[in-house]
Amino acid sequence: MTTAEWRQAALFWADARTRGVPTASQHALDADVILAACATTIGQPGDLVFVATTNVGHLARYCDARLWKTIT
Repeated sequence: MTTAEWRQAALFWADARTRGVPTASQHALDADVILAACATTIGQPGDLVFVATTNVGHLARYCDARLWKTIT
């Protein structure tokens, strides 16, 4: 991961905690915000970047997340 990805993950983590909707327990490493940060910092302008997942609810707060079974 890059420094930019870690910083973006920290911003997402702080936002989730501030709004009272964390995506992981307070003692866990929050993989959802880390994955969302990676998805939002990769690619070039105009690229379609999304996360294929079964956990759309948490990830869609911060990036384009789609149920993997619906992707064609």
